[in-house]
Amino acid sequence: MTGPPQANPDQRTPLPTPLWARATLAAALLPGMVAGIIPAWLLRRSPGPALPLGPFYWLGLPLGGAGLGVLLVTIVAFATRGHGTLAPWDAPTALVHGGLYRRTRNPMYLGVLGLLLGQALWWASGGLLLYALAIAAAFQVRVIGYEEPALARQFGAAYADYRRSVPRWLPRLR
Repeated sequence: MTGPPQANPDQRTPLPTPLWARATLAAALLPGMVAGIIPAWLLRRSPGPALPLGPFYWLGLPLGGAGLGVLLVTIVAFATRGHGTLAPWDAPTALVHGGLYRRTRNPMYLGVLGLLLGQALWWASGGLLLYALAIAAAFQVRVIGYEEPALARQFGAAYADYRRSVPRWLPRLR
């Protein structure tokens, strides 16, 4: 006689992780590293030449704050509208095209760049400014080389329409 079937420990169903937890983790790992940990490390190790800003270094606070705000709004949009996170391994399953995404196709990247440029101004750091420019170039390569083709495959005609009507980088203000 045999008893009830025993559960196979190798076939466990993983516990679902709430979307807010996945979005928070992805934000901490990706923009948290790019716009937080690495700039802090650069400032300690090699801040580079000082930018001759005089009192204009104060512009770094509103620029960085706006960048952080844009970043947070887009992370929430990915979770609530796209049902995913900013992480490539947990990307949205629905095309996000409302809110800030009506103005530009890449507001999240623009938020990160605003945060980086704000830090470069606040700390008057030429090294952080160069880092921000390198990150901007990396974003351009990633968007053109990977993200746009992947979104075109995933969302087809809906993405093609979105791409035709919304600019890649410079926000449409009207």
